[in-house]
Amino acid sequence: MQIDYSGKAALVTGAGRGLGLAIARALHQAGASVAINDRTAEAVDAAIAKLGGGDRLAAAPADLAQPGGPEAAVGQAVKRFGRLDLLVNNAAVNIERPIEETDDAHWDLHLDVVLRASFFTVKAALPSLKAAKGSVINIASELGLHAIANNVAYVTAKHGVVSMTRALGLELAKEGVRVNAICPGTMDTELLRDCANDSPDPAAYYRTFTAYHPMGRIASPEEIADFVLCVGSPATGFMTGAALAIDGGSSAGRQ
Repeated sequence: MQIDYSGKAALVTGAGRGLGLAIARALHQAGASVAINDRTAEAVDAAIAKLGGGDRLAAAPADLAQPGGPEAAVGQAVKRFGRLDLLVNNAAVNIERPIEETDDAHWDLHLDVVLRASFFTVKAALPSLKAAKGSVINIASELGLHAIANNVAYVTAKHGVVSMTRALGLELAKEGVRVNAICPGTMDTELLRDCANDSPDPAAYYRTFTAYHPMGRIASPEEIADFVLCVGSPATGFMTGAALAIDGGSSAGRQ
């Protein structure tokens, strides 16, 4: 199915690398104007260069976990394009720690970046999304549907994203704004590599997560990005408040 986003404007958060960059590329290739958010102007500029530049790309740097960050990112996108049809809340952090090593700073970092920033970015974008009868896609995780050990802050934050998606979907349905969550399994991104390198044995880390999925492999960010295009399109116009697992079957027996 070919999906055309011509004339539409999107904001993708955490788009400096990994899944966010893949989503931004897919939207741009489908004809959308795309505002690229990351924490620093340098990261945003580098991402725009990787995407080839041009009038349909805009810089929207902001630290979404800081006060005023969501408003700054949304404001830059709307100022550049004059509208906002799609918000993709992708910005995240994942630093695996057992309970005993989870202190206040670690806990707050995950809740602020993964959950709080997503909500307040939606709130900042609401006037534009209502005007466009637009869509929000929250990038959750299969770990928003079930849990693993030694990652309690991230698991908690992603479960919050799924519940937030359902609540927002209910409240905004009457406004014509759809809100859905995508719950990917393990993806071959820089974030995964960071987690692997933070482990005692990176090679064993990769083997564990490859075997973890019944399909016996790790996803590419591009295949997840393709599904984002579908969820944000009229093809899913009757879907809101949903949390969709794309995880090679790993959550099928764990709910």
